[in-house]
Amino acid sequence: MKFRPVYLFAALPLLLPVGSVLTAGAESLFPSYVVAQENSETEQPGKEEKRQQRREQFRQELNLTPEQTEQIDQIREQGSQAKEATREEFRAAREKMQTLMASDASDDELRAQHQVLQDLHQQMGDARFENKLQIRQVLTPEQRAKMAELKKQRQGKRGRGRRHHSQDSQVEQ
Repeated sequence: MKFRPVYLFAALPLLLPVGSVLTAGAESLFPSYVVAQENSETEQPGKEEKRQQRREQFRQELNLTPEQTEQIDQIREQGSQAKEATREEFRAAREKMQTLMASDASDDELRAQHQVLQDLHQQMGDARFENKLQIRQVLTPEQRAKMAELKKQRQGKRGRGRRHHSQDSQVEQ
């Protein structure tokens, strides 16, 4: 009798439970491996560390002076404080919208809450843009050109998936 791939497909559903039992038991059989794997995941640089590394790279590649660095840091800090307050307000408004959607609220109440969310979203976008303008004023024309070039390179690496979001966060460097 010849081996046929059809037999493999027929046997596959029978083998799946065995595989899941083995992987579920791996934690008890190899606890040091699981702990090491968890530790390696937590040792990876966090989002804030990566952001800081990216900022430092921009500073070096743009050849910012210490004064420019200080000014940009101040702009970013002020923007960050304002952004956090608006973000909290946005979260609360979004939660309220979810509550209203689950309740028997009228369409007018829902529209009004939707407008609140839209206004807050617009405020956050406007604040981000104003931040970019302030940072732009600190840079020389050569640094502006270099920054645009670096952003274009970075966007090429990231792909098109998060283009709008990545553009907003890049200028804040």
